[in-house]
Amino acid sequence: MLLTRKTDYALVALAGLAQQGTRSCSARDLAEQLHLPLPVLRNILKLLTAGGMLISTRGPSGGYRLAKTPSQITLAQVFEVIEGPVQLALCCPVGADEDEPKCHLEPSCQIKGSIRRVHESLLRFLDQVTLAQIAWGDRPSEPTATATGRVSHLEQVEVVTP
Repeated sequence: MLLTRKTDYALVALAGLAQQGTRSCSARDLAEQLHLPLPVLRNILKLLTAGGMLISTRGPSGGYRLAKTPSQITLAQVFEVIEGPVQLALCCPVGADEDEPKCHLEPSCQIKGSIRRVHESLLRFLDQVTLAQIAWGDRPSEPTATATGRVSHLEQVEVVTP
């Protein structure tokens, strides 16, 4: 499974905004800082805003900022907002039509059960990995903005590995 460029850029943008703390950042400034193409980034920021991950403010001091703390945003949520529901294979259930076969091999498939278990494990894993873990990697803590707007290290982040 390979991340699409769109999801990759979304994660880079979210990590960049996480580094900003509570300050807003314009799409243009973010694109320059992160070396992302502005037109693509604007579309991604719109999706992330519509998905409830970002807050968009208009005006000269406006821009984008995270709507939640980085530890409250999971990879599963980002994937769903950018790509739609994660589905490892056609036989893996997604949404309301779980019982309806989507693959012509499904009735006689020998690996359907195993693939579905892998799919469920993948979903659980993606739901455990947070933006904080992506943004700060091996570092022991997530910076959080104080009332003065300065960044301090307060929240411990545990890195989850499969």
